[in-house]
Amino acid sequence: MSEEYLDLVDENGNLTGEKELRSVCHAKGLWHQTVHIYLFRKNNGQMELLTHQRSKEKETSPNKWASSFGGHVKNGETINETILSETEEEIGLKIKIEDLIIGFNKKYDGTINREYIYVFYLLFEDNLNKLSFNDGEVQQVKWRSFAEIEKAVKSTHDIWSTKLDNLHLVEKDLLSKIA
Repeated sequence: MSEEYLDLVDENGNLTGEKELRSVCHAKGLWHQTVHIYLFRKNNGQMELLTHQRSKEKETSPNKWASSFGGHVKNGETINETILSETEEEIGLKIKIEDLIIGFNKKYDGTINREYIYVFYLLFEDNLNKLSFNDGEVQQVKWRSFAEIEKAVKSTHDIWSTKLDNLHLVEKDLLSKIA
């Protein structure tokens, strides 16, 4: 698979008109965009997120559990195009933009990994067998409540890519939008 180019953004998230290889973006700490899509459902009155164990072949956080799906916004792609392509590639789900709940935007400065993250939520009440994991990015999935995720992250933080402060932000944001 050839390496992808990403559009660069400035420190305020505005497109600069420049592009760079993904590996260079990460190596040099160049600002770029990503999308995070959280699949959720209500189960017995409790909100749950579909978590997944990332492939052991992933560049970042291999073999770790995560609470969102998504990826990098490739050169020339819009946020919406990335959402559609990433949900189809990662979980085999064809969705419509109108089905999404728009979340928050977050600036993440990980020094060498600098991202503008666009968060979206998707209500998924179908059976998990409707999903397919053909691109090798996902090993397994599991529905978990926010409390279960928090407990797991606290007790086994080394196998989670999810950060508690972000989990709390997602929970608060999602609950405010579906209340």
